[in-house]
Amino acid sequence: MSHERSAPTGQEALRRIRTGAVLAALREHGPVSRTELAELTGYRPSSLTMIVRDLMASGHIVQVGTGGSSGGRRPHLLEFNPSAESLVALSLEGEQANADVVDLSGELLGGHSRRVDPARPLDDLVAVTTDALDAHPDPRPSRVVFSLPGVATEKGSVTLSPVLRALGEDSLATALSERSGIPVQVENDVNLIALGERERGAAADVDDLVLIHVGYGIGAAVVSGGSLCRGAAGFAGEIGFLPTSVPPDPHTGDRGRFEQRWSVPGISAALSEVNGHRTLEPVAELAARADEPAVARLRRNVIEAWAFAAVVCACVTNPARIVFAGAAPQLGEAGLAELGEVVRASAPSAPEVVYAALGAQALNVGAVSPSLLSHAAAPTQSPQSSPRKGS
Repeated sequence: MSHERSAPTGQEALRRIRTGAVLAALREHGPVSRTELAELTGYRPSSLTMIVRDLMASGHIVQVGTGGSSGGRRPHLLEFNPSAESLVALSLEGEQANADVVDLSGELLGGHSRRVDPARPLDDLVAVTTDALDAHPDPRPSRVVFSLPGVATEKGSVTLSPVLRALGEDSLATALSERSGIPVQVENDVNLIALGERERGAAADVDDLVLIHVGYGIGAAVVSGGSLCRGAAGFAGEIGFLPTSVPPDPHTGDRGRFEQRWSVPGISAALSEVNGHRTLEPVAELAARADEPAVARLRRNVIEAWAFAAVVCACVTNPARIVFAGAAPQLGEAGLAELGEVVRASAPSAPEVVYAALGAQALNVGAVSPSLLSHAAAPTQSPQSSPRKGS
């Protein structure tokens, strides 16, 4: 996927922005008249004519009757059509690839999965994508949105993702598109979760937020003024590499020390020192055994570490809300209350702290967000800077 810069230039970039605004307004407020659509987007009706015409021709907008009259002709009403298009929301969960076919509302039409062999990941990604395409011929998905737990460099090669390391210098989007015969967009998984939560979840009413995802890693997505903040090279939100000491340790390897210690595997390792064995859901166990002194101490350390990451983000970006996602909600309401208390006590302009609401559905909702729809990649485009963050 082409990297979106903070100040796009040119008529095509402006048109993509307006298309995204039109789709977002119709998804949230439709059905509306053309006049109401102009008011919602802030664009002149003349500026919307071609965009509305093209979106009606593609089926993304449909006419659904007429509205009330104020004395003149009754206006035609326009509505967003989620069945106009389907897409494959491709994601990685460890070594398992999931290919969900969804419509433009994020509704699941079918799911397919396949284990990815790290020695030949592209073969398995193509195979699970082909399974999804073959199983849904009508309407056939028009594109793939791959939520990537890694960094796609400017050349398109993938780093900081052990499962995809064998791809080497090859462009993931280009290679997957050429072999599957369908356009491919690449986006960071935490960014898509944040878009999903802002679209329909725990951040639906705010324009400035940080989503912190705790899983195999720890990463953040920053939304400022309603737009994703990716940074100069796409690494915005890589909080897994936050320093754990002063002076900070040199950066080495695929995982930062903060991530190693306070992600799900790190918490599991710490809890195993108490239990004598590993557990698959260490965060849930921290909540369930909070009355045991040794577990309570580890639980408090986890809360303080996650709050530290939230405070850093709050000091830099000043969000209205911080959303904890992934395994974090397993800490329960008492854990959320403590998280909020630490953040409020430490951040100069304390944001509200909440848990994510959509769970696994957030990826699919994010994959069909209007901002991504209006930036659909061509088959020959290769991705630039798409951050890894925590997955």
